[in-house]
Amino acid sequence: MLQELRIRNFAIIQTLDVSFEGGLTILSGETGAGKSILVGALGLLLGGRASADMIRTGADEATVEAVFDSAGNIELAADASGCGLSVSGDSLILRRIISRSGRNKIYIGDSAASLQQLALIGGRLLDISGQYSQQVLLQAENHGAILDAFAASSGLLRGYEQDYDAFLQARQELLDLRAGEARSREQQELLQFQHAEIEQARVQSGEDQALEQERTVLQNARGLYERTWGAYQQLYEDEQSCLGAVQRVARDVAQAAAIDPQLKNSCGQLQQAAAVMEDAAFELRDYAERIVVDPQRLEEVENRLELLKRLKRKYGGSLESVLQRFAECSRALANITGGSARIEELQACLVRQCDALWKQAAEISQRRHAAAETLQKKIALELKSIGMQKAVFICGITTAGPPADGSPEDRAAGLGRSGCDQIEFSIVTNQGEAPKPLSKIASGGELSRIVLALKKILARNYRVPTLLFDEVDAGIGGAIAHAVGLKLKEIARDHQVLCITHLPQIACFADHHFSVSKTSREGRTVTQVALLDERERLQEIARMLGGKTITEATTAHARDMLAQAGRQPGV
Repeated sequence: MLQELRIRNFAIIQTLDVSFEGGLTILSGETGAGKSILVGALGLLLGGRASADMIRTGADEATVEAVFDSAGNIELAADASGCGLSVSGDSLILRRIISRSGRNKIYIGDSAASLQQLALIGGRLLDISGQYSQQVLLQAENHGAILDAFAASSGLLRGYEQDYDAFLQARQELLDLRAGEARSREQQELLQFQHAEIEQARVQSGEDQALEQERTVLQNARGLYERTWGAYQQLYEDEQSCLGAVQRVARDVAQAAAIDPQLKNSCGQLQQAAAVMEDAAFELRDYAERIVVDPQRLEEVENRLELLKRLKRKYGGSLESVLQRFAECSRALANITGGSARIEELQACLVRQCDALWKQAAEISQRRHAAAETLQKKIALELKSIGMQKAVFICGITTAGPPADGSPEDRAAGLGRSGCDQIEFSIVTNQGEAPKPLSKIASGGELSRIVLALKKILARNYRVPTLLFDEVDAGIGGAIAHAVGLKLKEIARDHQVLCITHLPQIACFADHHFSVSKTSREGRTVTQVALLDERERLQEIARMLGGKTITEATTAHARDMLAQAGRQPGV
């Protein structure tokens, strides 16, 4: 329920603070007094478009803030939690700030929020029925949601929508696989060639570097032999070998060290040097003996390096890129083989999903058909009570059936995200005429009454606590206006109802009555909203009856209207 509305520097409103109660609240005033400004301000809290033109002249920013009683609103709490917002406590503040600098701000409670979040949360708290509601009613794509709200099918629909989304996902995967399979078949020959070429080459990581080193050795085999064998000879084999000379010196120093221990260190070093030289001589000998001058092996290495060079040039410049391409070819060829199996699996899955969807859609459709009959009768009775005695309201439902054959993914033809029904409301307003879609109705008064009838019927199923009716009195008057007022009073049993009206026949049913007026203050026009007491309310009803000149007759008529409204059954 809307508890408070606070407006600062919005349009011609400088400062406005209004407190609201439950029941039916009427806002009346002369044309141009600012009633539409109040509707626009509340519309901002539902995510309506904001612009700097809305800011009062001379101000830098405008603020619209509303306090709602949110206790027990389970849907609100769920939506807020889904948005990462906290709505703890029994009240919730929605605030929107419009700035000339363009830095507009939105707050839900104490948290900054987005426009989408404001529209979601605000829509759980307040519903505005005016020109926009009529436009919604004119669009056939919205009729299914209205009928489903009356049929209380939300649980069934949620389950169906989840399954339908899963079906769409599986169908898209199937389409992607088929497209990929077609592309892969075109590339299969190339993939197989590249895979075989690399596989036959038996490429090893780092192989090219090892082969280049081997080639260098083979190309210099003779020189390497001569140098290493000659070094061995000089170190070990010759009569005057280096090793023999060092060994002799080591023996002489050893004898000297026996006389003077100070030479032991030098002796050890010479002995160690002799051992190292001996090891080096044997390694050089072994190396020289392994060297083979092999022109045939050199040719094999050259050929292998040329093959690797060609593969590197073709597949990315390195053996790593060659091996990576080999892995890619392997995966692609495996996918071509495995894709067919996945396609068959998905086709079978889609058949099962379609069968389940058609079963669910048939159950939803059955509930809609039953609800449509009841809704038609209820709306006809409501319209009759508000002056449309001959009106016949029709909930047209066109139901599709499952295709007899076709591919698995085509078995869903006729299904949509809301089931297998196409729903469109039509109406006969005058006896003897053919039914017409609501979009063909020219009368705003008729549309206003249809909206009211729907809200009256859906009131118990409609969980938004506060309903604002604007333009509900368009094109009506007299007894019909009285009946409309009575309907608003009935809706107010289950909801807080705010209604902007020019008609006293509606205003007399109010539990609370506000007057909206313009006045001048310090050379500026400002809008004021005042709660009327019993005497002021009587005067306002009389003004609405007789204009600026209020006579004893209009006052008496106003008093009589208020008395009759109070005596209405159920009021």
